[in-house]
Order: sequence, then C-alpha cells, then structure tokens
Amino acid sequence: MEKETVLKKFGLTEKEIKVFLANLELGQATVNEIANKSNTFRTYSYDILKSLMEKGLVRYFIKSGVKYFETVEPEKLINILHEKEDQIKSILPELKLLRAKTTEKPKVEFYEGKEGVKTIHEDIIKTKPKEVLVYGNTEKHYEVMQWYFPRYLKERVKNKIKARVITEETKFTKEKIKGLEKKELRRTRFFPKGFTFPTLKYIYSNKVAMISLGKNIVGIVTENKDVAEAEAMAFELLWKGAKQ
Repeated sequence: MEKETVLKKFGLTEKEIKVFLANLELGQATVNEIANKSNTFRTYSYDILKSLMEKGLVRYFIKSGVKYFETVEPEKLINILHEKEDQIKSILPELKLLRAKTTEKPKVEFYEGKEGVKTIHEDIIKTKPKEVLVYGNTEKHYEVMQWYFPRYLKERVKNKIKARVITEETKFTKEKIKGLEKKELRRTRFFPKGFTFPTLKYIYSNKVAMISLGKNIVGIVTENKDVAEAEAMAFELLWKGAKQ
C-alpha cells in the first residue's frame, strides 16, 4: 500500500501529507524549503506545519535566528495511534450508553467497497459462530479480497469456527477451497455444472450476509433469526444435492 494512502487513513489531509513527506525527506528545513519541495505556498505551508505540530508529527527549533522544522521519528506514528486508541477506549462506555438510549440496533446493514466486505468478515470472527455456511462465487470473492482473506481464514481457524461451502467447480476451487479443507476447517461441495453466481452468501449467528461482487461491491447483512433459519434450511437442501 502506498505511503500516501496509509497516511490518509492515519487522518492527514492531502496537503498535510505533501508537507509532511517533504519535511521528512529534507530533514531540518525552513518554511521556504518545505514550501518549494511540497509545491505549496509559503503561507499555506506554515499553517500546515502548525497543524502537523499540533498532531505531534513535526517540531521546530531556532538556529541563528531562523526557524527550522523537522519531522518526528516515523515510529512516533505508532505511538500516536496507540494514544488515540486509548482515548477512544476511555469514552466507549459513554458512547455505548448514548447509542442504547437513542437508537435500536438496525436489522439491516449496508456496506460498500472492499473495506465494507472486510467489516462483514470481522463480524463473523467477532460473533464466533460454531459454523458458518457459505455459498456462491468463492473464486471471485477471493480475487476481490485476496489482500485480506488469508487473514480472515487465519482468524477463523484460530477461533475454531468451522465452515461448509457450496461453490462452483473450477480449477481454483478444487485446489484452493476443496484442496485445503482440513487445514482450514472446511467442508466443500460443488454446484452442478452451469450454475454461475455473481454473489456470495454467508449464514452465521442469526445473520445472513449477501455480498455482490460486481463493479460496485456491496454487502447487505440481515439480522433476523427466522430469516437466518430459513436460509440455513435452503442451504441444507442445496448441500444434500451438491457434488462432493
């Protein structure tokens, strides 16, 4: 992942990223030097440096009457993240209380993009069902989520969450899905030839997650015991007729 993308997720704006990286590369530098390196106006650069100082990422010192700026050690970013995490943890009880007072837990949740699909997988691990039922296009799903899916598998196995999967029979699914059953606590069966799915469905913990793997990646999670039980029964019918 590119450093600009990571720093953006850290909470920096595009201008802050440009100035921070310019200062990081220059080392000790004046506002003018940083402005030229980052291709920003001097006045803007000073304001941005001030913002970065408030975030604990930049410091300054005076030398011969001239103000020089330098970034903190890159490892400091990790310390700042830990501090933010601790701050959030300290107010979590209050936030949960506010949410309980003002809203009911939604029965249907919508997720967009790869990060949204990642959230669905994290929910499976969090709820720790004894077994998760899966059917649909596992090959396309792996292709889209290969940057994260191995981590999900590792966590699922670590938490001893078993899986039953019905998928299309391809070279990939025979090698990666069927072929690694024992290692990944999974049993696999195949749809009859000719069945093609543009989606993938997870059934777990009174929830049904439908993931669309088209151009626009979308996940819809329905939390309802009756719906989940009906989907589980439909899965069992498919399971009985699927190829081993």
